[in-house]
Amino acid sequence: MFVPLDESSAFSPSSLECSDSSTEPEWHSRDKQSEKMTLPQPDSPNFFSQISPTFPGVTQDGKIETEMFLEASKSFIQIYDLLGTAFYVVKKDMSGNIEKIYKAYNCNPEKYKYLNDLICEEKDVQDSVTVDALLWLKRALEFTVMFINGICDEFEKGTGSERLDHLATEAYNVTLKKYHKWIVQNIFKMVVKSVPTRSVLVKALYFGKSGPEETLFKDCRVYMKQLETNLRVIVQMYDEWGLNNDNKV
Repeated sequence: MFVPLDESSAFSPSSLECSDSSTEPEWHSRDKQSEKMTLPQPDSPNFFSQISPTFPGVTQDGKIETEMFLEASKSFIQIYDLLGTAFYVVKKDMSGNIEKIYKAYNCNPEKYKYLNDLICEEKDVQDSVTVDALLWLKRALEFTVMFINGICDEFEKGTGSERLDHLATEAYNVTLKKYHKWIVQNIFKMVVKSVPTRSVLVKALYFGKSGPEETLFKDCRVYMKQLETNLRVIVQMYDEWGLNNDNKV
């Protein structure tokens, strides 16, 4: 219930005057103490929290929007800029395959709105450039996912070490090695050995600044989950239509 003030308790400017200037007000003392307190700072942005666009959601009937997938792929391969100059060859190859798929898509964007429809149209074309380009793009994405997930796994298990080349090597052996001839295998052997150390990579993923690994790898998991959903659809397409091959380059 509202109780009116009597005249003696009403506010007046004179009430702000200190009766004893030598006595420090209590609120002033509290303010000085608060100056010494450090407010919690928001986490710094990292590669996975800032990357845009992200990979598209899969439709209820299991389709992937072509342009959204390709644009997300173009953004994602920027991660190789953070892994070092040795990975330029990987980024260049992936970028080339993205452009090949884009070329086919641009012939009829409305008809090929979904990646599934584009590949369905191309699956009976002998030596289809588009089918081959997506196959290699898929493999390279699988390599990257396995490598990055390996780093996340070690962090979550508390077994992470500074060296990461063993994770890159394992990912390469599982996803790409069997499709490469001896010369390319040796090139990749040097590439995977050149991956930066854990602390250097974490800093690079924070764009040169420091940041908590827990936040970084949490954001990474969220991003990778959507990418993996897209990859499962592509794997299923190629399996159902018999589009996989063991040709080596």
